[in-house]
Amino acid sequence: MDSSQHYEDEDNDDFSFVGYVGPSSDERLGNASRTELYRCRSCSAFTRFPRYNKALWVTQTRRGRCGEYSMLLYRMLRSLGYDKIRWVVDWADHVWVEVLLGNDVGLKSAAEESGTGRWVHLDPCEAAVDNPLLYSSWGKNQTYLMAFYDPYAIMSSTSDENEKESLIQPVEDVTLRYTTDEIDIVTIRRGIPEQSVAEAIKEVSCKMVSTLKNVVASK
Repeated sequence: MDSSQHYEDEDNDDFSFVGYVGPSSDERLGNASRTELYRCRSCSAFTRFPRYNKALWVTQTRRGRCGEYSMLLYRMLRSLGYDKIRWVVDWADHVWVEVLLGNDVGLKSAAEESGTGRWVHLDPCEAAVDNPLLYSSWGKNQTYLMAFYDPYAIMSSTSDENEKESLIQPVEDVTLRYTTDEIDIVTIRRGIPEQSVAEAIKEVSCKMVSTLKNVVASK
């Protein structure tokens, strides 16, 4: 029996999750940072599930979860000419993509308030478009949802676009976009003051931009 046929997801009754192992040399070629190991309950065969970070490898293996599929969607949007894209991470258990489109409905972020458009929710795993309250409808208590914008897009802007581009934060707390709860409820759920979260985001944003500027300068 081909062990690769057992893999569907970690809740499948056909196999059990053993743990994480380091990627093999071949798996590293697809930028796999770690590999999940599963054991078939029927034949005891082991299945490796490398978490690839290269779009080409995901298309070739046709295996993945939200991490792989959102990364693939991100790359596809880039190739189609959309440069204002960001990766949204729900620190509980999920990731998806947002794209900035020319529509002024539901403005919340600085970039949107400038009149440059609005961020539209795209979840390839759920085939969901512009449905940010989807996860709340599942009964999830949203706590930390952060959007990460590629600083390279900021740095590669033309001089005429710099002002608008600078309004797109490298890291933005978008939790309130994905829940009907008020900020007071979210703050209680987090257990730390809103100001502390804002300061942490600012620090991470500065470090991220600084690091990537050094990468660009070294090329």
